[in-house]
Amino acid sequence: MSKLTAFFILLFIAPGLNSLSQNKEKLRRADCFFGVHFDLHASEDITDAGKTLTVEMVDTFLTKVKPDFIQIDCKGHPGISSYPTKSGNHVKGFDKDPLKIWREATAKNNVGLYMHYSGVWDGKAATTHPDWAMVKASGEKSKEKMSFFSPYLDQILIPQLKELSGEYHVDGAWIDGDCWAVETDYSPKAIQAWKEKTGIMEVPRKKEDKHYKEYLEFTRGLFRQ
Repeated sequence: MSKLTAFFILLFIAPGLNSLSQNKEKLRRADCFFGVHFDLHASEDITDAGKTLTVEMVDTFLTKVKPDFIQIDCKGHPGISSYPTKSGNHVKGFDKDPLKIWREATAKNNVGLYMHYSGVWDGKAATTHPDWAMVKASGEKSKEKMSFFSPYLDQILIPQLKELSGEYHVDGAWIDGDCWAVETDYSPKAIQAWKEKTGIMEVPRKKEDKHYKEYLEFTRGLFRQ
């Protein structure tokens, strides 16, 4: 999405909650009624992230809108983080750390801060580490999606979520483009796992092929695992 910011207001309804007024205590996500989601998907060419963002700006927004929680970008589908991560890939330059500003203002207002984090969809990781990418039925490597047999989980996703929790003390993460971004993986490791698990030596690549539905379910199982 380059530098274009898509802005969505999302309403979440919890039974028994009948007030939109700001709470004195920060609510658990399950008890929230009204949240605001900022959908950035940062691009790598940003050189001055955080330049125009201030604590006062966020504080004004929170006091006027009074959301129970907000979700902001930390890593979108391009795989570029909008904060100075040490565990992944971030924009080229920072004027300030935007995430610290959001955390400071939300903590002051007792508003939950959740991360917009792209899961198996990571364009930067796929192009930097093509051996991590899912392989399509044609044999072509994906330029966007991660294979479940790659080091992506242990080298980027889990370390970043730990970083967000441990260093920034965020309240949680909303994983974007996850289950619907999963594709059938025909990498050598995926095919080997399919044969070992099912005992079926044929590898179905088209809807018309025998065991194609079973291969789809095999892929879904890998995602859930």
